[in-house]
Amino acid sequence: MITTELYDGQGHGDQTWVYITTRYIAYKLGYEFGISHPERWKLSNLNIDFGKEVKGIVNHYQEKHVYHPNFHDCNISDIDPEVLKLPDNTKLEGLLHYGELLDDNKELFKEWLDLKTIIEKNPVIPGKVICNIRGGEYKSVPDLILPKKYWDLALTRLGNPEVEIVTDDPQYALSLIPNGKIFSGSMTEHFENLFTAETLIISNSAFGFFPAALGLSKTVIAPKYWSRWNVSDGFWAMKMDKCEKFTYIDREGNE
Repeated sequence: MITTELYDGQGHGDQTWVYITTRYIAYKLGYEFGISHPERWKLSNLNIDFGKEVKGIVNHYQEKHVYHPNFHDCNISDIDPEVLKLPDNTKLEGLLHYGELLDDNKELFKEWLDLKTIIEKNPVIPGKVICNIRGGEYKSVPDLILPKKYWDLALTRLGNPEVEIVTDDPQYALSLIPNGKIFSGSMTEHFENLFTAETLIISNSAFGFFPAALGLSKTVIAPKYWSRWNVSDGFWAMKMDKCEKFTYIDREGNE
């Protein structure tokens, strides 16, 4: 068995990453999988198989990370290849944001996450543009929070269309896009609404990653270098987060 644990402090995007990556590793290695504390799972609208009861764990592996030497707490890690060589009966812990796995496993992951049901319930609306804006605690980290310039560049690229905004911070979001229409609803309703966009502009947050990566939107604009769009001179933070479906733009609006 390969297992991991869900924690109270994780957002649903981070929970989704550790779930699918742990399950995928077990699947590839021919082991059973199980997830500890499934009651902490936040997306209650998804019918998730959390695997077998966790028992018999004798090994522990902590994902290896690499940090940028010149920026505080700046994780620039790529996929840790050792996680694909784990022995049976191992508890795996880490971020496990392995975007590369999506390249060849989109349909499998949609099945595991019950996203086919969500996609059927929330069809794409032609011409609909959604901006998924993260505010909140991100605003206290200057290197992380995406400035108005990012959203202006993305919208200019699209011809400045009308947009709907999915956000955890409506007041802040409207300071960035004053004419945007705020979508109101629960966290699960916010999540499902992202699947209705033909075009998505996302922030550097795991919240919108899976609707953008596995949904049916035709265009996804995302910040190049992910969590360090503001300061990067070419490094990704984290490199493991990259997704082939996304169109990444830099501080000049270039891909």
